[in-house]
Amino acid sequence: MAVTEKAKKRLEYDVVIVGSGPAGAAAARTLVECGWRVAILEKKKLPRYKICSGLIVDRSQNMIEERFGSLPESVFCRPKLLKGARMCPADDTMIEVPAEGSGILNVWRSEFDHWLVQQSGADILDEHEMIDFEGTGDKVDIRVRRTKEAPFLIEASYLIGADGAGSHVRRLLDPDFVKQIRYSIPTQLYCIGTINLEREYYYGFLDPSFSAFYAWLNFKDDYLVYGVAARKGDRIEPYLKKFTEYLEENFQLKIEKVVRKTGCMGSDMGIKGNFILGHDRVLLVGEAAGFMNAFGEGISSALATGHIAAEAILQAKTLKESAISLYRALAEPEQKMTTESWEMARAVAGRGF
Repeated sequence: MAVTEKAKKRLEYDVVIVGSGPAGAAAARTLVECGWRVAILEKKKLPRYKICSGLIVDRSQNMIEERFGSLPESVFCRPKLLKGARMCPADDTMIEVPAEGSGILNVWRSEFDHWLVQQSGADILDEHEMIDFEGTGDKVDIRVRRTKEAPFLIEASYLIGADGAGSHVRRLLDPDFVKQIRYSIPTQLYCIGTINLEREYYYGFLDPSFSAFYAWLNFKDDYLVYGVAARKGDRIEPYLKKFTEYLEENFQLKIEKVVRKTGCMGSDMGIKGNFILGHDRVLLVGEAAGFMNAFGEGISSALATGHIAAEAILQAKTLKESAISLYRALAEPEQKMTTESWEMARAVAGRGF
């Protein structure tokens, strides 16, 4: 549901969630189903663009079907279903990784994320930015600003940070922890063109000269999409130039037009197993907490940790215990899964990331 245009100077909710991605939607859905009043803050206008390969693996599909229902056709790209991934350690050698279940679903993140938050049942406050927050006993006061309007306060019992790798909630919550994090800047190009690769696969290229992370390529509707990453502060262009030349030489890439070039922020938290789940009444989920699986798959862990954090809050009320303590215990298997996925990635790549 949407909040009315004339927002009050002070609003009250049981839980406020910052970020309208899968982690925030999953937390909201679980809480709303139990009768809690939930608001989702999103600083951009929804539906908003999200740089992502937009691949929904078998585990994510199961969680979505169970908690949200069947995905509508409007969220999908062509090809709708991928057969798996092909990883290229060097030269043009390919290692095929078949998809589990019926295949990998290919979605536009803008439409997919928007559908999830709409299904969550929470109040959606898009074009609302969290400025800061302060814990006051059994409450959290959250200062919020809508575009070009005066700030106002929202009082909540809990705050959930679901605002991604560059999390503002995390930065305010624990500035010392943030100093440990190393960031990268992935950059992705949407192109009109051709290449000698099958459309029904996702491709990863592991040569470290192509990217500070790894380089990738997939197809979405009429677009050929590929990208690389550089460490924050380094230049992206040398990586992009070398990877493009490699694709031209080995797979006959021909670009007619670059339609869009975008970037975002990534962190090394999941790669290093460096998690932060929150403090007191502020919980972090998804990439904000450090959950990102091998080769950047983060939707499954976002859905899982959003749900787990909400379960911890619900159990805290029933058991009269600390929500953050319960969340830390419940999230241990997810942390282990993330750590093990990166051990597998290092074995496939023959190097660290």
